[in-house]
Amino acid sequence: MKNKHLSAVIFGPQGSGKGTQGTLLAERLNIPLIGAGELFRDEISEKSTLGNLVAQYVNQGLLVPDELVNAVMARHLKRVDLSHGFILDGYPRNVEQAEALDRILPINLAIQLKIDDTEVVRRLSGRMQCPKCKSVYHETEAPPVKKGICSLCGTPLIKREDDKEEVIKLRLQAYHYMTAPLAGYYRQRGVLLVINGEQPIHYVFEDIVKKISKLGFAV
Repeated sequence: MKNKHLSAVIFGPQGSGKGTQGTLLAERLNIPLIGAGELFRDEISEKSTLGNLVAQYVNQGLLVPDELVNAVMARHLKRVDLSHGFILDGYPRNVEQAEALDRILPINLAIQLKIDDTEVVRRLSGRMQCPKCKSVYHETEAPPVKKGICSLCGTPLIKREDDKEEVIKLRLQAYHYMTAPLAGYYRQRGVLLVINGEQPIHYVFEDIVKKISKLGFAV
């Protein structure tokens, strides 16, 4: 009988589609998707004690220490109804944070979206965004009707600074050093599910749903 609630983390390099897949899965299961990035931005904007501490690091371009990251997440997770399951995106980012999460709220599945570095560079370096309405395009996969112009509002498109190839490669180095070891951590605990993230979006989603269904989760 498929009645287990999904308490999951989803991780992969930038461009792997974890935000998209997390959103689709959360909607399918009607459970909250908790994005660490958005949560931290909210904490900063609220000017809470923790938020002010986080802002000090962010404003200087420094990495927020694990202890502070864990404290913000613990505070938020205790305020949300997670009785029917949840999905975490962007946390944990390293094994130390994963160990802290296990003490706060153990998870029963870790979904890793596998994607080659060359595919990451191809996807992100071709991405364009509208600075006005925030619509996102891709030079080859989802181009605007008129080259370089937003199809929705007519604003000239821009490339984000972090979508430049040299920046992408630096971020990939950080991912492989910090976050990729999560795969070994969760494999040892018997909760790792590896998904081919290089497939089209709907195939990736179908793959996830099919495999978590076989694992006994209610989908």
